Amino acid sequence: MRIPILFSLGLTGLTLAACQAEAPAPDWWDMEIPSQDFVVLPCGSAEATAPCAMVVAGGKRILAGAPAGVVESLRKVDLKQLDGVLIFSLHAENIEGLDEVRNRSWLLGRSQPLSVVGPSGLGDVVAGLNLTYEQADALYVVENGIPPGGYDAAVLVSVEAAPGDLVFDTGDLSISKTRQGFAFEYRGAPHLKLCLTSDAATEFDTEIVMELGCSARSWPLTEPVFMLEN
Repeated sequence: MRIPILFSLGLTGLTLAACQAEAPAPDWWDMEIPSQDFVVLPCGSAEATAPCAMVVAGGKRILAGAPAGVVESLRKVDLKQLDGVLIFSLHAENIEGLDEVRNRSWLLGRSQPLSVVGPSGLGDVVAGLNLTYEQADALYVVENGIPPGGYDAAVLVSVEAAPGDLVFDTGDLSISKTRQGFAFEYRGAPHLKLCLTSDAATEFDTEIVMELGCSARSWPLTEPVFMLEN
């Protein structure tokens, strides 16, 4: 969250004051999501056009998109239990928040290296971030102790994918790379397609419940969408 800094110059010199206005949490912020449900939660700035969604399905949590400031729009429970990140492109607006996600989720207790899926070239980006924060991670552990998730959980692991590649599969939830983004199947049926830009072509012959950023809906998402609710 950005903190506005106010300067005033008087007879006694320069006075620095900081004020921070806490925005009220959305009504759904404390919502409990049963492990069998499939929910798409908003994330990112309400003014941003960069794609961002937190997908909670089958007890797994997948962040799609990492724009700047993304962690301030994510619930702590989702960051702590984050299972993976999907990157739409290597343009700055789509990856500026990846370091925030890496560091905050680790400090909150993420217990495994975080898998990051994206296009060719992602490996260099991920390697650079891990190297950049290598000393910072060590200093944090020395000064504050090892976070609940453990020291090794800080790192990112890159997965470069091409259209058609299966990038995530738990048996009930599977994610495939598409030309413009990612397609989600849950319990053997297509449920969701996330796209970087508008694309009327569907990746499935059967009905898709929602196409976010593709043809049926545009970014940003403002309210949770239940794809499947038990």
